[in-house]
Amino acid sequence: MKGIQIRKEFFDFFEKRKHKIYPSSSLIPENDPSLLFTSAGMVPFKDMFLGKTKPEFLKVASLQRCFRTSDIEKVGYTNRHHTFFEMFGNFSFGNYFKEEAISWAWEFLTRKMGLEETNLYASVYKEDNESYSIWRKFLPEERIVRLGKDSNFWQMAETGPCGPCSEILIDRGKEYGCGKSDCAPGCDCDRYLEIWNLVFTQFEKNKDGILKPLPKKNIDTGMGLERLSAVVQNVPTVFESDVLKPIMDEACKLIGVSYNKNKRNDVSLRIIVDHIRGIVFLINDGILPSNEERGYVLRRILRRAAKEGKLLGAKQSFLYKLTDKVVEVMGSFYPVLVSKRDYIREICKMEEERFKETLDVGYEMINSLIVDLKKKGITTIPGKEVFKLHDTYGFPLDLTKEIAREKEFDIDEKEFKSQMQKQQKIASKSWKGSDKEEKKLYSKIYEKAEETVFRGYSFNKLLAKINMIVDQNNKIIDEIQKGDIVQIVLSETPFYGESGGQVGDRGKILKEIKAENAKEIVAEIEVLDTTKLLGKLIVHKSKVLRGKFKKGDTIDAFINPERRKAIMRSHTATHLLQAALRQIVGKHVKQSGSLVDCDRLRFDFTHFSALSPEQIKKTEELVNKTIRRNLAVLTSEITMGEAKQMQAMAHFGEKYGEKVRVVMISAEGLDAPEDAVSIELCAGTHCHAIGELGLFKIINETSIAAGVRRIEALTGAAAYQFIREKEENLLSIVNILKVPSDMLNVQVEKIVKRNEHLKKELSRMKGEIFNFKALDLIKNKVKKISGINVLSYKMEAEDSKELRNYGDKLKHELKKGIIVLGSIIDDKPFLICVVTDSEVKKGLHAGKIIKKLTTIVDGAGVGKADLAQGGGKNKEKLEEALKQVEIIIKEIVKK
Repeated sequence: MKGIQIRKEFFDFFEKRKHKIYPSSSLIPENDPSLLFTSAGMVPFKDMFLGKTKPEFLKVASLQRCFRTSDIEKVGYTNRHHTFFEMFGNFSFGNYFKEEAISWAWEFLTRKMGLEETNLYASVYKEDNESYSIWRKFLPEERIVRLGKDSNFWQMAETGPCGPCSEILIDRGKEYGCGKSDCAPGCDCDRYLEIWNLVFTQFEKNKDGILKPLPKKNIDTGMGLERLSAVVQNVPTVFESDVLKPIMDEACKLIGVSYNKNKRNDVSLRIIVDHIRGIVFLINDGILPSNEERGYVLRRILRRAAKEGKLLGAKQSFLYKLTDKVVEVMGSFYPVLVSKRDYIREICKMEEERFKETLDVGYEMINSLIVDLKKKGITTIPGKEVFKLHDTYGFPLDLTKEIAREKEFDIDEKEFKSQMQKQQKIASKSWKGSDKEEKKLYSKIYEKAEETVFRGYSFNKLLAKINMIVDQNNKIIDEIQKGDIVQIVLSETPFYGESGGQVGDRGKILKEIKAENAKEIVAEIEVLDTTKLLGKLIVHKSKVLRGKFKKGDTIDAFINPERRKAIMRSHTATHLLQAALRQIVGKHVKQSGSLVDCDRLRFDFTHFSALSPEQIKKTEELVNKTIRRNLAVLTSEITMGEAKQMQAMAHFGEKYGEKVRVVMISAEGLDAPEDAVSIELCAGTHCHAIGELGLFKIINETSIAAGVRRIEALTGAAAYQFIREKEENLLSIVNILKVPSDMLNVQVEKIVKRNEHLKKELSRMKGEIFNFKALDLIKNKVKKISGINVLSYKMEAEDSKELRNYGDKLKHELKKGIIVLGSIIDDKPFLICVVTDSEVKKGLHAGKIIKKLTTIVDGAGVGKADLAQGGGKNKEKLEEALKQVEIIIKEIVKK
C-alpha cells in the first residue's frame, strides 16, 4: 500500500466515524509565540485543549506537517528519526474517550493496514488500569507493558491539562534488535517500533502538583506517516518507503553515489533526504534563512545537508535541484508546493551557494590549521580558532566538530564557550538599551494601568481622562507643568499607537474651562509620538507647552488630521501594492515588514530576485489603475474562523485574538470576498475610498536580506512632488545639452558611447606606458629576499581590475617571484599579491600574505595561492603595509 493510499484510508476511516477532516496547518504555529514550530498534530488545536477557544467540531482528524529539532542529532544515524514528518491524528474535545480511541486504533492498524496482530504490543501508564483493561480485549497480558511517567504520561506544561498515554508498538523482529538479553518494548533500538501514541487528557494539574479530573476529557493521538508506511510496505527503514525513496534515489543520482553500499555515506544521504523536505516546507510556509529563531533553524539544516553533500563528494550545488523532486513527490497532497516551486528552488539555491563559499573558505582554513597542529603533535583545535571560524567566517560549530571528528581531532569547547561569553557580554551592553529591555521595564510600570479604548477609527478628537503620567525617569507622577516631557495614558483616545508598521499619531491635548460665552484653553500639551504597549495601552509621548495637568483631569485630545490622512493613504497603498505584486510577480509574495508614514511607505516582501524594470512598471500601473476605480475600503470585526473563510491575508509574525479586524478593498461589499481586490487582517487606519490616494509612485526597489525585497513608494502630494522634481531635473539637462526633450535619449546615448571610446583609448595608452614602466620596475625595484624575487610597489590605478592587470603584466615579465601592489582606490587602500607558479610550488601562498598585509590597513583579504586581494579602511597605513612585505616573506620562508 502506497503512502497516498494510506492517507486516503486514514481519512475515510475517521470520516465514517463522524470526524471533521482538517487540512494541515502551517509549520509556523498560528497565534502562538511560545512555539517555534508546529511539532505535533495537536498544535493547531492547542487553545481548544486548553479551553481558551470553543471547538467548532467535537471530533476531528488530520494529517499535519510537523517539524522538530529535538532529534536532529539522531537524524541519519538511526533508521527512524526525522526533523520533518507528517503526523496522522484523531482528536476528541469532550466527546469520545479511551474505549473508542483504543478500539479504533486497533481496528485501523489490523483491518485497514493489515498488520499482524501477533506482532503488536501496547504500553500504558503504570497507574492507568482503565486503558489496561480495554487493551486486554485485544492483546494478551504479556504484550501489554506498564511504564512510568517519563514515557507514558503527557503534560503540556508544569500546570494545566495532562493525562496518561498509551503507545502502540510493533515487533519488527530480532534482526532489527540490539541483541541485548533485556531487549523489550521500551528499548531504544529499532525492534519494538512505536507506531501510534494515544494521549488521554483527563486531568488538570495545579501548582501544588495535585491532579483533578477534567469535566470534559479529551483525546489527542499521533502517528507518523513515514513509520507507518515503512511497516506496511515491510521495508527496513523509513527512507526506503515510497514516501522517501524517490527523494533518496534523486539525491544519489545528483551526487553520484549509491545507498546501502557504505554506512557513513548512508548517514549523509539520510540527513540530506530528511532535511530537504524540511527545507522545502519551511520556505513554503514563509521562513527565510537568517541568523535568528526559525530562520536560523532553516539555515542550519540547509547548511548541514550541503555539508553532507560535500562529504559525499558533491562538487556543485545540488540541494536546490533536489527540491524539485520533493515538490513532485508531495505536490499532489500539498498543491501549494507546485505553485511555489520556483520560489522554493531559488531561495534554496541562494543560500546553498552562499554557504558553498563559506564551506570552501572554512574547509581550507580548518585543513590548514589541522596540518599545522599535526606538525606540532597537537590533536586538539584551540577554542580561539574555532570561535574565529564561527564568529568571523560564519562557519557553524557543529560542522567544525564533525570535520574535527573525521580527522580524529578534538576541539577545545571550554575555551570556545569562554570566547562566546566574552562576545555576549560586549553585545549585552548595547542590548540593555534595546526595545526588548525597554518593553520589559515598561511592563512593570504600566501593568496596572487601565486599558485605553481606541476611538480613532471614528473620531479625530474626543474628551478623555488622564489615567496615568510617567516622567522621564520612569516614575509614576500625579502632576506636570510647562516644559515637562512625559508619557501619558488616557482613558480613551483618537491617537493611533505605533504598531503593525504604522507610525503613531501626533497632535494636541488641551485643558479648557468655561468662560462667559466660550471655552478658554488654560493648559496645552503637544503629543510628539504615540505607541501601543502591552497590547492594551496607548501611550502618548508628550511635552507640556503651557499650564498644568493632573492625573484624573478631563481633557480634549486632538490628532493632527492632515498628517493622519497622509498616513492613511500610505497604509491603504501598502494593501494595494501587495495585491498588485501577487498578481504581477507571483502568489508567493507575502509581506515581511513595513513602515507606513505620512510622507512615504516602505514595503518588505518575500521574493528571490530583483524586480525587472518591466515588473516595477506593471506593478505601479496596476496600483494606479485600481486607484482610479475609487473602490470602497471596507472594515469589519469578525472571528478568525470567518476571516479564514474569506481567505484574508494575515501578516507573518503578528499575534491575533479570536476577534480580528478585516480590511477589504472591493466594489461589491463585504458579502462578496471573491470579488475583492484585497482582503487583509489589519488594525491600522485607512482611507474610506482608494481614490483618496490620488497617485502612487515607486521610487526604489532593493534587497534587504536573502529572499526579501523592499519597495519604497510615495502617495498623494508627495508622489506628485517627486514626479515634478524629476521633470525639472530633465528640463535642466535638456537646457544644458541644448537639445529638444524628445531627442534627449539619443543625445545622452551618443555622449555615453563617446565616453566609453575615450576610456578604452585611455586604458590602451596607459597599458603601453606601463609596458615600459614594468621593465623599469623589474630592473630597479625588485629585491632578493631569502632567495626570492620580491617587488613591492605603490602605484595609481582607477580600480581593482586595473591593478590586477598591472600585476599580470609584471608577473609575465618577472617570471619567478612575488609581486605586491598597493593603490588608493575610492579613497581606500587596496592591495593585490601575485605569486608565480615556481614560488607556489615552494609553498608560498598569496592568500596568506595578503591576509597579513590587510590587517595593517584595518581590513581583510582573501585569495588563492597564486593571486589574492584585499582592502582596508586606513589609507594612511598603505605604505607601511608595503614596507612590511619583506618582513612577512622572511617569516613565511623561515617557517
